[in-house]
Amino acid sequence: MMKKTLTLNNQKISYMEEGSESAPAVLLIHGVPESSMLWKHIMPEIASLGFRAIAPDLPGFGQSDRFPYESTWENYVTFINDFMAALALEKVHLIVHDWGGMIGLRWACDHPGKVESLIISDTILLPGYTWHPLAKKWRTPGLGEKVMEAMANKEAWMMNMKLEIPSVEESILEDFYSIFETADKRNVILELYRSANLHLIEPYQKLSEIKKPVTILWGENDPYISTDFAYKTREEQFPQATIQIIPNTGHFIHVEAPDQVIPCVKEHFQSILQLAKGQKD
Repeated sequence: MMKKTLTLNNQKISYMEEGSESAPAVLLIHGVPESSMLWKHIMPEIASLGFRAIAPDLPGFGQSDRFPYESTWENYVTFINDFMAALALEKVHLIVHDWGGMIGLRWACDHPGKVESLIISDTILLPGYTWHPLAKKWRTPGLGEKVMEAMANKEAWMMNMKLEIPSVEESILEDFYSIFETADKRNVILELYRSANLHLIEPYQKLSEIKKPVTILWGENDPYISTDFAYKTREEQFPQATIQIIPNTGHFIHVEAPDQVIPCVKEHFQSILQLAKGQKD
């Protein structure tokens, strides 16, 4: 799948797209340290059901330029508006993972009318979450920079990622690694993590106002965000959600076990097509 590019606020933004331009749009938002390649196996399947799947490399990640200003949580939420406007997307089915969820769900909370449905994976926008050990280091000035510098050792990083995601393709990891290539790019992650404060989560507890279909997918052994939060998300935000726990997987389920994730994604969109058909009949 070739990436496309567009210019947004004088920045090069890279994205992947599958499906007809006239089809209902599905926006897929990746997390850290990922890129649109997270969705490589999922997008053709979504397009095959008659949808248009679009996945940007968030600014600074993959092949996209970083923001010329700070890479804060707020600026990434604004980016979704800008990116959708550039592609003339009115409403979207939203698929999010990791930081993509914190960004995408905040956006959804501000624009509930633009959300047609949600697939939420291994992410959290709820009070009560405590940062995992690596996140705590990244959030600590001085220490975060040192940790980042160590992570820039490509050979070691690739080796660690292959241990974490044994079945992952090299090309996907290559794309993920691009965020570590320069100090300027590495700062993107530090700026993002440091811009997140728990008080910023409080205004976003209105997600329950979104009554559209929701599927929650989670890696059974996610070391960063436990499956407890899958159930908590349903309990506190989306009582209508279906939960699917992907057995024997970690955090990066879409590239670790695509064969197990794809049927869940297809089921979500098939049910949407049936709903639409029911409304027409």
